[in-house]
Amino acid sequence: MNLNPKRSARVQFDRQASHYDSQWNRWSEETLQWMLQNAQLSRQTCALDIASGTGFTAMAFAESVGQVVCLDVSAGMLAEAQKNALQQQMQNVAFIQGQAECMPITSKSFDLALCRIAAHHFLSVPAFLLETARILRDGGALVLTDTCVPDDIEADQWQNHLETVRDPSHVRNYTAKEWAAMLLAAGWKVEKLHCMPCSVKINLSDWLKKAGCSASQETEVRTLLNNASPEVKAYFDLRECGDDLCFAWHRVALKAVL
Repeated sequence: MNLNPKRSARVQFDRQASHYDSQWNRWSEETLQWMLQNAQLSRQTCALDIASGTGFTAMAFAESVGQVVCLDVSAGMLAEAQKNALQQQMQNVAFIQGQAECMPITSKSFDLALCRIAAHHFLSVPAFLLETARILRDGGALVLTDTCVPDDIEADQWQNHLETVRDPSHVRNYTAKEWAAMLLAAGWKVEKLHCMPCSVKINLSDWLKKAGCSASQETEVRTLLNNASPEVKAYFDLRECGDDLCFAWHRVALKAVL
């Protein structure tokens, strides 16, 4: 499958791998805790962390499963993940480079699939869901969190446009209803699915740095934030924080089984 956006996720995250530090993890810590609480784990569980990045999620699950494999399209991200695994002396973590929509993995190889704050970069979420179903054993589960948008069209379009300006590898944040429909179409049974507000504020300057924004990108992002409607500002809790701006994205959290 040849999937090439205007800037691929592979190129973007190879560029920015070293910037994905513990601060990124803190911004999305609530999603990690939700995933840990809602996944059924045992030492017999073989888990695949899809779009693993630098391995924060995989390392957290490695303590409770038999094995976890980190899959990512970015060699740079996987190199950082391997460094993290060595530092934490994780012996049950492996690494595979590949796309979420076309995984170089044998069918029915895993019990659990994980995906945390990454699916908005996938060029085809329906293809990802079908591919995830393929690599899971019967009764396997997908536990996923990602940024989401509300049903409000203005807020949806504003956030997705802002994300694309900041990071050209962004594809789309989906509504909870869209996630439910895509899961159903791919043959999944949804056990849990909801969109939750995030209590951790994201600092704008740090968020721009994480994406390696140019000066022109930063200017456009700040203009979009400053010119947002009162309704959009309220929904994303956009406000001044000291000498900068901060905001909070909402996140979809779901568990689906085969």
